[in-house]
Amino acid sequence: MVDAAVVERVFCVVDRCLRAQFPDDFYKRCLYASFGVHSLLRAMGHGPAVVGGNFLAFVVSRDQRQGSMQGYGSESGEHSHYWVELDGLILDLGTYYLPVGSRFSASEMPAMVWDKGYRMPKGLRYAPQAMYDSPQVVHLEPHIAEKMEPFLSACHARMAQPLVKPKLGKWLVTSPSSIKKAAIKGDVWARAVMRYESLPAEPLPF
Repeated sequence: MVDAAVVERVFCVVDRCLRAQFPDDFYKRCLYASFGVHSLLRAMGHGPAVVGGNFLAFVVSRDQRQGSMQGYGSESGEHSHYWVELDGLILDLGTYYLPVGSRFSASEMPAMVWDKGYRMPKGLRYAPQAMYDSPQVVHLEPHIAEKMEPFLSACHARMAQPLVKPKLGKWLVTSPSSIKKAAIKGDVWARAVMRYESLPAEPLPF
């Protein structure tokens, strides 16, 4: 199984390249993020897949007075969200970026390195619709492909350089116990997800 430290380094590289190329809306670029993560892991000899589908996660405000399930509506592909799967893990920067575009001032959220062997809490929902083992830039819309090529080149160039601090946020969400540990340490989002688990089920789009 791929090491979490390797994934975090890949996430950091992709995050920095997204922010450099798309400073105004990096947090909406899940198709680029997933291609970047996929391409870097593949170059290391792994066999990841890009997955397209629907996604929702519980987002809580900084003052903890508001909370709601939120997701993405991708404008650059046929699915509303894209992430990567490898060795039974869901790898996704989407959760980390969700607070940036939230309709209220939201608490920080961790990126996903979720082991699919564990049941996901109610506050995280992934519904895969298509899996692409070998996604090709040539199959993308021309206006996306022309931005994707330099983005992937930048990711590989940055990956070859040492990163000063290959950390992304305070923690990565990997399992129910990782959420519990973070909640004990006082993480606002982790505590909110645990509280949401005990609330009555609400109607969701999928």
